[in-house]
Amino acid sequence: METTTSGMPSSSLSVDTPHPAPHPAPEPARSLWRNGDYLRLMSGQTLSAIGSAMSGFAFLLLGYALTGSTALAGGVAAASMAGSVVCALPAGALVDRWPRKRVMVCCTSGGAVLYGSVVLAHELGHLTAAHLVVVAALSAGLAAFFGPAEVASLRQIVPAADLPTAMSVNQGRQGLASLIGAPVAGALFALGRVIPIVADAASYLVCAWCVGTMKAPLAAPERAGEREPVVAAIRAGLRWVWDRRDLRMVAVLSTVVNFAANGFLTGLVLVLQRRGEQPAVIGLLETGLAAGLLVGAVLAPGLLRRFRTGMLVIAGFWVVALALSGMAFASSIVVYIAGLAVVALLLPALNSGLMSYEALVTPDAMQGRVTTAVTFLAMGLAPLAPVLSGVLLERWSATPTLLVFGGLLLVAAALAGGSGALRSIPRLADVPPAA
Repeated sequence: METTTSGMPSSSLSVDTPHPAPHPAPEPARSLWRNGDYLRLMSGQTLSAIGSAMSGFAFLLLGYALTGSTALAGGVAAASMAGSVVCALPAGALVDRWPRKRVMVCCTSGGAVLYGSVVLAHELGHLTAAHLVVVAALSAGLAAFFGPAEVASLRQIVPAADLPTAMSVNQGRQGLASLIGAPVAGALFALGRVIPIVADAASYLVCAWCVGTMKAPLAAPERAGEREPVVAAIRAGLRWVWDRRDLRMVAVLSTVVNFAANGFLTGLVLVLQRRGEQPAVIGLLETGLAAGLLVGAVLAPGLLRRFRTGMLVIAGFWVVALALSGMAFASSIVVYIAGLAVVALLLPALNSGLMSYEALVTPDAMQGRVTTAVTFLAMGLAPLAPVLSGVLLERWSATPTLLVFGGLLLVAAALAGGSGALRSIPRLADVPPAA
């Protein structure tokens, strides 16, 4: 199950303790490609990611087609992010006490039901923008449960030495989904508005089967028996994150970057749709983004071995800020596609590095809470971005609207470059896994 928001997720980090010394090299791990449970999880998620890329793209176009308003269409995209933010904190606390396989199967099955309801309502002639908003919010809420369950499961089924590679493959999976999903969705949308959504509902069912056939039990953590109150568990996750100086910086900067990047990309899609571009042509934006992600996923393991994770984060912020700000002055679809490819080049190394660090340093009993606490802090303002983008486009032209978001990205990149906390984040090879 993949969320459909764009942006730069962060991860939990720590510099409040002394710099960890390199630990002995781990025993040679079994190849990921011989790990049956990992292959099942990756295969199901890859197919679901492609389906989610198709339905996410189709939802924005369908929202505009139903309402004729860029602001209301942006509201459909905002509902998805709002669902993620609202459910993030309780999801983390509950995932840390529920069997992780069961969580993932229930979430993917629920996704199939939600998207199936859109298809049914359309065929009966009763589909409304409000229905899209509800489905977008609820499916994002399910994804808020699936995400931490998947990250915690990877830590159980993948050896620590292979975890950065597994996270990099996940980033490549997202690139592949974007490469295939949006262009195909644009073409299918022209044939039938809900055909991409039918495909996504089917992908959820296949993903549920793949996860359900995994051999590892993926049970709840041993400490789940303590059953502390949910509110107390949420506070513990937030406190664990906020007490770390570098993590606070990543969370604050990621809030700005996620808000600005989502606003920029939503605005760009709406600008192209307003000027009459065909859906298949608009879908090529995702092709450029996906191409950059795929190349970046290939480069990520080598970059993570050679460079400090913090320096990759800073470099990634600057690449995103400069590329998107420059695109605000462009008008050619070719420039937009090339610019998004550049934007995505360092994202796999940045995201997989931070996510791997989080998984390594977080105790198993807190994996869900820490993952969702970071997501909540980093994505708290993101739901407002598509709405603001749509409102600004109804009053301003494309360039000033996009420059608002580009300027915010430049500010975040400058703050990242001046942060000693970010620069101190080490290479993953120097991070001993938590007990």
